[in-house]
Amino acid sequence: MAKKGGVQQLQADIQTDEDFEKFLERPGLLVLDIYSEWCGPCLGMVGSLRKIKLEIGGDNLHLGICKADTISYLKRFCKKSEPTWMFVTKGKSTNLLFGSNTPKLMKLIAQELELLNKPRTFYEITELQPEEERRRKIKLDAEMEAVNKEKAAKKKKRHDYLNSMTDTIIENIPDMGVTVFGPQVNRDMYKKILEPAENMKLQCKDRRVISVARADFDIVNYACPNPLPEDVLEQLDQKDLMMCFWKMPEDDRRPIPEVLNKYAHELTKERHEVDDLTEEEIVHPPIIVPMDLTIEIELQEGEEWEEDETEPEPASAPTASNKKGHKKEEQSAPAVAAEPAEGEEDEAEEGSEGDEGEGGEAGEGSEMPELQLDLDLDLDLDFDLGENEEGETEAEPEPEVEIVVKKRYRKKIIRVPPIWVAANARTHAALIYVFFRQQTSGFLPPDPVPEPPHIIMAFDAYKKRDLLSVMERLKDDVPRYGFFSSDEADEAKLIANSATKYATMPQNPADKIVFKVNKQTSHTMLSLATYGPSYVSADAVIGQQEALKFFPETYKTAEQEAIEAAEKEALKPKKKKKRSQHDLKAEATEAAVTTSGEESGESRPTTAPEEQGEAQEAAEGAEGEEVPPEEGGAPPTDAEGAPTPAPGEELAPPTEVNAAAEDGVADVEEAGDNPPPPAPEANAEAPAVEAILAAE
Repeated sequence: MAKKGGVQQLQADIQTDEDFEKFLERPGLLVLDIYSEWCGPCLGMVGSLRKIKLEIGGDNLHLGICKADTISYLKRFCKKSEPTWMFVTKGKSTNLLFGSNTPKLMKLIAQELELLNKPRTFYEITELQPEEERRRKIKLDAEMEAVNKEKAAKKKKRHDYLNSMTDTIIENIPDMGVTVFGPQVNRDMYKKILEPAENMKLQCKDRRVISVARADFDIVNYACPNPLPEDVLEQLDQKDLMMCFWKMPEDDRRPIPEVLNKYAHELTKERHEVDDLTEEEIVHPPIIVPMDLTIEIELQEGEEWEEDETEPEPASAPTASNKKGHKKEEQSAPAVAAEPAEGEEDEAEEGSEGDEGEGGEAGEGSEMPELQLDLDLDLDLDFDLGENEEGETEAEPEPEVEIVVKKRYRKKIIRVPPIWVAANARTHAALIYVFFRQQTSGFLPPDPVPEPPHIIMAFDAYKKRDLLSVMERLKDDVPRYGFFSSDEADEAKLIANSATKYATMPQNPADKIVFKVNKQTSHTMLSLATYGPSYVSADAVIGQQEALKFFPETYKTAEQEAIEAAEKEALKPKKKKKRSQHDLKAEATEAAVTTSGEESGESRPTTAPEEQGEAQEAAEGAEGEEVPPEEGGAPPTDAEGAPTPAPGEELAPPTEVNAAAEDGVADVEEAGDNPPPPAPEANAEAPAVEAILAAE
């Protein structure tokens, strides 16, 4: 407690603008420990600060801890985890130090105390100092490098994927190609453009009119040696273009670009023929021709451009409403629009307004020039001057004329070709991939859903409760998390993939909870960053590499494991209750007796359908299997209690006991009672029972 009290006496706790402004009024050197709410002040240097205050600072040294989150002057230091020290003298900042280097801080405080009353450079509290500018430039350069690196990696990944797709297309349909027609070629012209193709034995397998986008050609031209010019692509954006999917003749072994280029030449060349009657040469125009588009392009500042000579020059200098945007006119405009010299034209206008403001007629106003010419006459002009001054005050000021410079444009003619043929097979495959994907459904898999760029953020595991609460709200941007032994991707070992599992395991203070965070929005990263990460990936490229180490393809979340376990449980066969040999024999005997009773027309108690079905399943399941007798039990017997022979053995002849039993049955029948079935019939059913039991 004593140490805590010492800290309070040594440093002032500043949390509001009012406290901050009041603290800046103190004389001497002020050392501010600036901190953010989530990281706290740097209390590790309290002992050293106390020592330097007592030894050399005294009343000239004042220490304060400032919460940047609640002080508007220090907003630029919010969300920073690095200790920040600001040195202030006379309400102005003189220096800054970042980091927790105690010897460096003590040395800098001593230097600042020596320069306390000497002339030096001061900065406003809210102004960026040279060290901040240097750090800001380093940060911006690093961010730009990371962005460029990410773009290069993304481009390489895209090219590798397109190479794989186009290689597959070339391998499966090497004799296919695509021609792209300009907007001047429509459906009605299809028969005309098909004639040269039929002469060349080219087959049109598919024809489509497609509304193309500029982004489509970014994919098509990724490896094209003769792409369409950029200005042509801009004019074709969102236009409907007809495209044909061609198949080469089977006997033609030339490359597809060569064949289609010959076809394009046939469409765009003039045809000459000689009239048989007149023997005159007749020239037929090409089937399809280029289209010229005239567009206007705004001239940039400083760009020179001469208009056509046919355009008439204006007779006079342009006014504010009809001003032309030409260089020559701009140069002449200042001379025309120059203000008159002081005391010349303005005075004349003001004078005339003054007379009119006095209520005089138009004739009186015309006498002013004579007064100006006779100023040397001995006239009492005091009254007139007073009237002029009064007229000046009453006259309304002239409205300022706002000069609006009209934008300058130049005309440009863009020639759109009637047909475009790519110069290599890969670009033809790219055209098929983009515009005729249905032709590849038999061998080309669908495009995978692109994974957004992501980074790795690691935290101390003891912060898991707050972090998991944030992750639950932003789970769409945090697809993976886990507990690891370290935040070093090369050294980390997985401890648990959920907080529930981690709670049941031995825990170490060095354990880390690692998140894979999608870098789509900064909101998610900022929300997690407020809890002080121990590590954050430098960029998305490094983040992707680290994510593959922390969360490889074999990594499974707790939810995935639960789903797989449920699926396995559902696929397991249900275990049936195992019945003893005695139960099976009893069921078979009862079934046989019931059948015998039905044949004799006698009434027997029926067995429940469920029991009959179970008995039948048991009998069928046991068919073809040999069931040994249970240990210590009697061998299987038939319906009369006689032992049942094994398959292949002969039945023993009936004994005297069986004969006596048959006599007893005959006696009962003579008595007229309801006896069981006669012995011979029972014996007739015995083989069926014996067969079932033998099969079991």
